[in-house]
Amino acid sequence: MSDNWIDEENARAIDLTKTGKTTNQNAPKLVTSVKNTSTKRSIRSIYIQDHHQRIDKLIFEQKIISGKKAPELLEEAIELIASHYTIS
Repeated sequence: MSDNWIDEENARAIDLTKTGKTTNQNAPKLVTSVKNTSTKRSIRSIYIQDHHQRIDKLIFEQKIISGKKAPELLEEAIELIASHYTIS
């Protein structure tokens, strides 16, 4: 090899990149997957003006008792409201 072997290797790498070939065609290729970034849930704001302290206390107590956090409890509350008003 000559003194400028790194330049030769860079030139060879650029040529291989342009042609899409590799030095070992049988070698496994890295395949990247594209993740779906859409979420199942959408966040909606619920404004509670008069009873926010009672609801905060209820969420805190239920977190200690059942381990459920606010989003789970609010989903459960919405399901109960929907079943009460027969929304399908």
